[in-house]
Amino acid sequence: MDKHERIQLFTETIWNWYSIHKRELPWRDLKDSDPTARAYKILVSEVMLQQTQVSRVKIVFRDFLEKFPKISDLGSASNRDVLLAWRGMGYNSRALRLRDAAKAIVEQFEKKFPESMEDLLAIKGIGSYTAAAIRNFAFNIPTPCIDTNIRRILHRTFVGPENADGTWKKDDQFLLSLAREVLDTAISPPPSEEGLGVEGKTRDAANWHASLMDFGSLVQTKNNPRWDVCPLTARGIMKTTKRTFDRRRGLARQAPTTQIEPGRFVGQKYIPNRIFRGKIVEALRDAERGLTVTQIGREVCIDWNAKEHDLWLKNLIKKLVQDGLLQHQRNKFGLSIPRN
Repeated sequence: MDKHERIQLFTETIWNWYSIHKRELPWRDLKDSDPTARAYKILVSEVMLQQTQVSRVKIVFRDFLEKFPKISDLGSASNRDVLLAWRGMGYNSRALRLRDAAKAIVEQFEKKFPESMEDLLAIKGIGSYTAAAIRNFAFNIPTPCIDTNIRRILHRTFVGPENADGTWKKDDQFLLSLAREVLDTAISPPPSEEGLGVEGKTRDAANWHASLMDFGSLVQTKNNPRWDVCPLTARGIMKTTKRTFDRRRGLARQAPTTQIEPGRFVGQKYIPNRIFRGKIVEALRDAERGLTVTQIGREVCIDWNAKEHDLWLKNLIKKLVQDGLLQHQRNKFGLSIPRN
């Protein structure tokens, strides 16, 4: 099977699968007539989805937009208000980067979302993937868009299994070029049903990228692909097979373990510092007047011992202040602290 034939079969198979298995998500099929309103919702969803499960994002996404319905509302919001609305999402610095991006769009582009890659990438906090996602999903401008799911599917189909350590960086340039070629084929009108996909679904850039994301989330997952229900495997389109995948995964298990991230033991359980960072912010969400270091320690550490943990906790709090997540006044820390 040559590359051109594989691409044709790949796109048709994904379209057919998507017509049956498409996920209904609140940031898809947006009805807003204003492109800036659509782009704003896409930006919010993409930042939320970066390191949080879809099931959690679905809950917080609607509440967040009720709190900040317009990009100008978010752009003018305080740290405290944004972090309160971000509750339950984790990786809280994302919330402030999202607010800062909204502020930049309001101030630099007069509340109108830019469409060009150059302008989008000029906004701090928006990278190449997010910019491409905004162009596809908000403006329907066909743009190669590679997230983790899409990269994994393209690699397994056209190259083979990921490297033993789960990476594929040496193939990134090839995959980006391939993504453009695949996209062009995917959105080309089929021989019948001009301009439409299977069962009347529009063959556009937004639906194409959504189909790949769904397929990567539901079938070709990172660690446990569902080979028994994978149509790409059944039709012999995907170069990776269960056998080659399992062999590569076996090599990964033999590879040296990666360095453990900073943290400490609580009893016999090792807890990374990033978990404690989240706990600190969570504790301060309900402490409007702030807390002292000792009070924070008692809130977030079940084994709190001032003599053993004071310096460690102060370093975590200091970094949170430097990151803009906390404020410091006198001997108290908080998301924001009243001055009287």
